[in-house]
Amino acid sequence: MIDAVSFENDTLGYLDQRFLPLKEEYIKTKSHLEAIEAIKTLAVRGAPLIGIVAGYTVILGLNSYQGTKDEFPLYFEKLIQDVEASRPTAVNLFFATACMKAVYDTSFTSDSLEELFAKMLVAARKIHTDEIANCDAMARHGVELIRHDLAETLKTRKLNVLTHCNTGTLATGGSGTALGVIKQAWQEGLIEKVITAESRPLLQGLRLTAWELETENIPFLSISDSSSAFLMQKGMIDFGIVGADRIAANGDTANKIGTFAHAVSAAAHNIPYYIAAPVSTIDITIEDGSHIPIEERSADELRTIFGTQVATPSTPVLNYAFDVTPNQYIRGIVTDKKAVVGNYAEDLKKLIT
Repeated sequence: MIDAVSFENDTLGYLDQRFLPLKEEYIKTKSHLEAIEAIKTLAVRGAPLIGIVAGYTVILGLNSYQGTKDEFPLYFEKLIQDVEASRPTAVNLFFATACMKAVYDTSFTSDSLEELFAKMLVAARKIHTDEIANCDAMARHGVELIRHDLAETLKTRKLNVLTHCNTGTLATGGSGTALGVIKQAWQEGLIEKVITAESRPLLQGLRLTAWELETENIPFLSISDSSSAFLMQKGMIDFGIVGADRIAANGDTANKIGTFAHAVSAAAHNIPYYIAAPVSTIDITIEDGSHIPIEERSADELRTIFGTQVATPSTPVLNYAFDVTPNQYIRGIVTDKKAVVGNYAEDLKKLIT
């Protein structure tokens, strides 16, 4: 399996995803500031992986602390704020920092700093191992849903599936969310080919998902983002499945920009469109998608491609990193606990309570 992230000997290791697939560079750091920068610059990305790295980033910050116990609360508060400010949309990041704050709240008064830091490291490692287990569970639930919904088609042939951005090992540390479901479906003989949309402007589908699929010898075809509707019209796509960076209480889902367009096209062609994400991605405090904070990134990400200028520096740009797919366009949401279909407002609340 691809080694996307590690934490050994007080050192965070990660595969720098900015340069894949042309260059495989594994970075090692003991600096929490460097780890925060890695999240900001998308050297590490994907909501579950961001959560994992966020937990380890807190540990790096703790390891660099040299003050007294009395001074620690202010330091810890600032550390958490800095980690949380690195990316605003992926709720898994905030899930990770909440886990670390929970350890602090229950142990700071009674424990020494050494004991407190040891407990936080256990919590950070648990976030990592839980995400790997979550991927395996999502794969099982997702395949079960696909078998049910596409049973008639599967009687005569295998399926072609559309996915967007990257939701595999590079995004999760495990087999993946949506891509983990796809990999499991392939292993069980359900998939003919994966259609991976390029995912402009940073091309995570073209660079990362294609690389993962090629590495694991799964047949795929890369397309431009705007091609999916035409392929659906031609009968070349049987269903779509994507990941999520945040799921609102009603099932509205924020994911990489372009996801909503695929969903609308799928609905127009009566094609099932699924979301796969761990329960930690559900934000029950947000009523619907209109309240999900959407990150706006640098204009240069659109004006340049791998350092090559493709538009004038003065070209006005609006570069949203995510869009929101309303729940009516989502056939089912696959989580690590179960796959839910239909009444998301009720079912999602049950999953986290």
